[in-house]
Amino acid sequence: MSDGVERWLAERDLAEYAPVFAENRIDLDILPHLALEDLKDMGITAVGDRRRIMRAIEALQGDADATRERPAPAPEPAPQPMAAKRQVTVMFVDLSGFTRMTSGLDVEETHAVLNRFFAAADSIIERYGGTIDKHIGDAVMAVFGREVSSTNDTERAARAALDIHATMPSLDPPMRCHIGIASGQVIASATGSDVHTESTVLGDGVNLAARITDQATAGETLVSDDIHLALGTQFGGEDRGEVALAGIRTPQRLWCLTEIASYGTAPKHAFIGRTREMSLLRAACERCREHNTGEVHVVLGEPGIGKTHLAEEVAAAAHDMGFAVHRAAVLDFGALEGQSALQSLVRSLLGVQLADDAGTVSATADRAEASGWIAAASRVHLNALLELEQDAGIAEVYANMDNAARQRGRRALIEELILARSAAAPLLMQIEDIHWATPEILSAFAHVAASIRDLPCLLLMTSRIDGDPLDLEWQAQTFGTYLAKIELSGLSEEQCRQLTKSILDAGDEDVGLFIERAGGNPLFLEQLWRSRASMADDELPGSIQGIVQSRLDAIAPAARRTIQAASVLGQRLSPEALSHLLDPEEPDLVALTRSGLMRDRGSYLAFAHALIRDGSYNSLFRTERNALHARAAVWFADHDATLRAQHLDRAGSPEAPAAYLDAAASLIRAYQFEAAEPLLKRALALDVTPEVRVDLLCMLGETIRLQGRPLEALEQCDAAADQAETDAQLCRIHLERAQSARETSRYQEALDSLGIAEGAARRSGDDTSLARVFYIRGNIYFPLGRFDEALASNEKALEVARALGSVRLEVGALSGFGDAYFMNGAMKTAAGYYSQAVERARPDGLVRDVAANLHNLSVARTYSGDVRQGRTDGIEAVEISRTYFALVPECVSQTCLGVALTLLDEIDDALEAFGQSAEVGRRVGAKRLEAQALEHLARTQVYAGQFDSARRTGRDAVEMALAHGPNFVGPKSLSALALALDDPAEQDTLLAQGVEIIAKGCVGHNHLHFYPDACAVMIARAEWDRAMAYADALEAISGKERLPLVDLTLREVRLIVECGRQHQPVADTDAAAALRRDFVQLGIRRSLLGGTDFAG
Repeated sequence: MSDGVERWLAERDLAEYAPVFAENRIDLDILPHLALEDLKDMGITAVGDRRRIMRAIEALQGDADATRERPAPAPEPAPQPMAAKRQVTVMFVDLSGFTRMTSGLDVEETHAVLNRFFAAADSIIERYGGTIDKHIGDAVMAVFGREVSSTNDTERAARAALDIHATMPSLDPPMRCHIGIASGQVIASATGSDVHTESTVLGDGVNLAARITDQATAGETLVSDDIHLALGTQFGGEDRGEVALAGIRTPQRLWCLTEIASYGTAPKHAFIGRTREMSLLRAACERCREHNTGEVHVVLGEPGIGKTHLAEEVAAAAHDMGFAVHRAAVLDFGALEGQSALQSLVRSLLGVQLADDAGTVSATADRAEASGWIAAASRVHLNALLELEQDAGIAEVYANMDNAARQRGRRALIEELILARSAAAPLLMQIEDIHWATPEILSAFAHVAASIRDLPCLLLMTSRIDGDPLDLEWQAQTFGTYLAKIELSGLSEEQCRQLTKSILDAGDEDVGLFIERAGGNPLFLEQLWRSRASMADDELPGSIQGIVQSRLDAIAPAARRTIQAASVLGQRLSPEALSHLLDPEEPDLVALTRSGLMRDRGSYLAFAHALIRDGSYNSLFRTERNALHARAAVWFADHDATLRAQHLDRAGSPEAPAAYLDAAASLIRAYQFEAAEPLLKRALALDVTPEVRVDLLCMLGETIRLQGRPLEALEQCDAAADQAETDAQLCRIHLERAQSARETSRYQEALDSLGIAEGAARRSGDDTSLARVFYIRGNIYFPLGRFDEALASNEKALEVARALGSVRLEVGALSGFGDAYFMNGAMKTAAGYYSQAVERARPDGLVRDVAANLHNLSVARTYSGDVRQGRTDGIEAVEISRTYFALVPECVSQTCLGVALTLLDEIDDALEAFGQSAEVGRRVGAKRLEAQALEHLARTQVYAGQFDSARRTGRDAVEMALAHGPNFVGPKSLSALALALDDPAEQDTLLAQGVEIIAKGCVGHNHLHFYPDACAVMIARAEWDRAMAYADALEAISGKERLPLVDLTLREVRLIVECGRQHQPVADTDAAAALRRDFVQLGIRRSLLGGTDFAG
């Protein structure tokens, strides 16, 4: 022993222990690291002296715990920047009645009283891991989590408060205090001036804690609602309701804390999930019981995942199987003397309660020795662990033992107890939170594991994944005892829904967002749900922010900066983007993944949990976030227009609205209309220049129209027109407005807008827009019956396009001719124009135009009777669309191909084509096209005899068609559903609705399916007159250009009706044979009525 230690002991009237310190080679380097267990091992049996030595050691080591076994070294706080954003718990301890107490005392006595109060409060706060921020008059301000967070800072503060109240009466003179506790995000920094600077924390949590303290009376601890929420079932006390606090904008709900549930005794919610884990651990219990062999099982998981709850369920199951269950916990703070994990296990094995007095405990120890549970030589070690006074002779022997001898004796004692108790019943020994254990405690439990190898005992321990200390070295100390580790994953979505319904009283409220954010973690889900009323969507409850912060504190500063930068990029991110943000520093991806906070998925990185990303993001200052978002926007400029815009938005850049405009334009070109709409709406919510606002409104109108909501689109166009200032703006707006008005059959409004657009285009010399004016005008004239004007307008569009040398505009004009004739049912003429458009687009590589016109050509040829060529065109259109990822053309192409396949009676292939079309339409949000695919699918399911499926599909088709443009496929969706039903009244209602839509004007392809469907329904019901009425309507609407397919359908209906009226078999007539020959000649194997009697 050095002279320094001898002198240190002498200064504290402890010189009698100098020989003991010398024997154990304790010098000034070792002294600050001594723990209570070490003093016991050294043979210092007097409790009072042990306490005096530990208090003196506290002054050396600063944060040593005088009343617990020494914890595993906490991670060294990383050097903090000048200012740090932290989630903390703040506590104010205010001495009550100080003025009255010190009245009559002189200044020195008053000073001594105050110092005794500070000494008592400060030591308790530091014992629980808190930091003394300052002394303010007769109050203490303490912060938990200032430099290094723990996952249970709120619990630490609450327990410290209760201990402070318990200590006050023992002071001289007896004192009382009142305490307030709150949590929140603060700025921890140095504040002041050149003259004076101090380090402190600033934020709402500090102000709230101070105001709460003012509300507490002597002896009370009041806590904020978020503290009550974080403590959960551990909280004991009463609700004080909402209280208006000075300086706080809204009333705060306060709670009076009176107790904290003991470790492991807090009530738990119903057990949900973990079937596999329970099965594995039940099987382990059965093996132990049946084969008298011991096993070690370790349950691993992140904080809040349910390790303790699973252990409790296993304990209950084991108890039912005849096991004796013994529990202990390794605590990271606040373990009172006599409550170390080893002591708790020994007490449990003996059946000793913590509240038992010394006499009861001693009598139990006597019985254990007398019954042969322990050897006589082990009694000295049992007394030490139970903190019983040793007999005079034994005390001297124990004091003279070296540490190794004491450890061997203690381990032999525990082994004897386990052997004795397991002879009566199999044992389940549970050790919670082994990740907090010191090396000495870990070694002791390795010995426990070794001792149960041939006994009916199960050792079950819980640990965090990122702090699991049971490595290969530890396992080697167990000498081959079976060991298995179970890593808990998150609960499934369905299990989370059960949790919210049965435990959190969620009712019918939508919990999907909370479940998604919680990622299967029950604690996170509970905290998010209970905090929902007081938090914004992107906020985290303080309890979760604290958990994330504690994990960030445990990693190196460079890794922490990397994870914070990564949080700016979102839940998933590319390593290249992260490198750009950190340049010139290069991210250590291996360190990131080893931390358990991120996962390497090969082509991208992902946060291990969404809330880790959210918590990391919230730990950044706003200025840091803005700078990182700005750097991210630079990276995404060449990679993703949408992400570039969003990062500019988050950076607060004035460039964000224009960036959103560019991103939305790209999405529209890719037919991703639903994705473009929210970007435009977000941009309009920003501070936007008038010019950009007009462009945003106009593009928003276009996006909404392309999703089948032309009335809403008109509103946006009108808003844009009110703010337009230039001819270019007027032209763009009214071109878009004309198309929306046309789709709502407001033809005159559309023509008026085109007039404005034409004037603006001519004034500005914009021939490209002029061509579009003529093209749209032609499409309006057709349904108005102004055929000559329509042709003239399309001719002008074609003329301007060719004068400009714009192949794309020329293709558009040719396609416009095709669309116009198609809408009027002139399929042969439409096919001719579509064919020209395809051949004009091919040489210039306009693949989207080729695909778009090919699918129109396919269906026009099919309806014209050239079904096999229609199938060929459809197949090519699908292939081109897939090759160039043109999803909307693929959607339409699959439908057109399906029509041809149906008429060729290739029903299975047709069902597949329609199904794929519906899926693509659903994926891109093209509701009208999805409705078209579904109505064809429903009709074809009827042909295939799949009536239940047809009814479901048909109802989906009708709902979608009527909601997203009834004039497009509304009538034929209604008739397809009617085919699938067998209720005449419902069929009649649907068909009447279809007739009404046709009367208002609709696309011509409706006629080719609605009327044949209606005829088929009436034929099936033997309502011959009504069948003929629908056939006559089809003939009347067919116009001048009669289609062979329509003619065959009309002949088929009339033949069936005539034979039906005469009760004559159809097949026996010469007309039937002639009809069959004509179907065969066209290559049609299934008619529009759905039958194959003639077409087959």
